[in-house]
Amino acid sequence: MTTATMTRSFALPSSRTVLNLALGGFAALGFWELFSAVPTAWFAEYPLEPPELVKSLFANQLGLTISTPTAKLLHFTTGFLLYPLGYWILTRRVKSFGMPADGWIWGVITYFIALGFFAPLAGQHFLLNDVPRLSFMSLIGHAIYGYLAAYVFEILEARPA
Repeated sequence: MTTATMTRSFALPSSRTVLNLALGGFAALGFWELFSAVPTAWFAEYPLEPPELVKSLFANQLGLTISTPTAKLLHFTTGFLLYPLGYWILTRRVKSFGMPADGWIWGVITYFIALGFFAPLAGQHFLLNDVPRLSFMSLIGHAIYGYLAAYVFEILEARPA
C-alpha cells in the first residue's frame, strides 16, 4: 500500500461534503418529523417519539435526567449530521450498490441502530416488537429517511464546486 493510497483511504470528508451531508440530513429529518408524527400516529395509534427514547437511554444507562429540548437536540444532531456521516463512511469505504440502494440500505441500518441497539439499552423491547405497527412505521420512516438523505447528498455532491 502506497502512502497516497493510505492517505486516501483514511481521508476526512471535505467541508463541502460535510455541508452537503448536513443538507441531505436536514431534508430527510424534515420528512422524518412529519412522518413520525402524523401517518405513524394514524396507523400505529402512537407517534414515534425519538426524544423520549433518548431520555430513557440516558436515564437507564447513565442515571441522568435530560430535558426534552436536550433530547431533541441530540436526536436532531444524529439525524442531520451523524447518520449522514455514517452513510458517507460506509459508501465511500465499503463496497456499495450505488443509489438508490445505498440510501434504502442505510435507512434500514439506521432503524436497526435506533430500535435494535439503542431501544433495548433504553429499557424498550428489541425493535419495539411489543408494538409491531409502531416498529413497522419506524422501519418505513427510517428507510425513506435514508433514501432522502442520500439522494439529496448525492445530488448536491455531484454538482460542480
